Amino acid sequence: METAKSSTQPCLPERLAISDEDIYEAMKEISGYLDITASDFKELYKLSYQHAMERLTNSILARDIMSREVVSVAANTPLLEAAKRMAAASISGVPVLDNEERVVGVLSEQDFLKDLGTNNRSFMSIITNSLQGKGCVAVSSPERVAADIMSHPPFTIRENTPLGEITVIMSKNNINRLPVLDQQGEKIVGILSRGDIVRSQLL
Repeated sequence: METAKSSTQPCLPERLAISDEDIYEAMKEISGYLDITASDFKELYKLSYQHAMERLTNSILARDIMSREVVSVAANTPLLEAAKRMAAASISGVPVLDNEERVVGVLSEQDFLKDLGTNNRSFMSIITNSLQGKGCVAVSSPERVAADIMSHPPFTIRENTPLGEITVIMSKNNINRLPVLDQQGEKIVGILSRGDIVRSQLL
């Protein structure tokens, strides 16, 4: 038998609650006299939820959920140093900056794998081959730098970009992080990852 929920159970954040306006907009989409049956309520709830999510994804901006502490590398940073910096920060990608600190690319684990000829292989398949004595891949030249293998031009967003647009950019281009620029599109002010979106409790 199902018991009543404890009053100590955490509630949804206030910003996620369905507002009266969401319900009103949903009711306008249901034609005719509204008799609140279970079926009607489910339809009303679904439409209210859709309106709420549309409102939220347009009102929450990149600057609200981005990470402000950005680990980056310069375009002329040696690949070994860039890899060490990514490993130390436990991140899988970093923005690449030019001498004027403008974002000119993004360096990710996938860029390293692609450069090593293992772009379409899983990490565990690489480990398996190494354990079987089939060789351990290595960067061909220690003189190579971030600019040699980075992905460019980079996908970037501005700090006032709404969440709805951000998720479309990430999904459409299959990317996990976006450098966030100021409103003028010149200076990097943060970085936004899929993890930041999850932590925002919206997805």
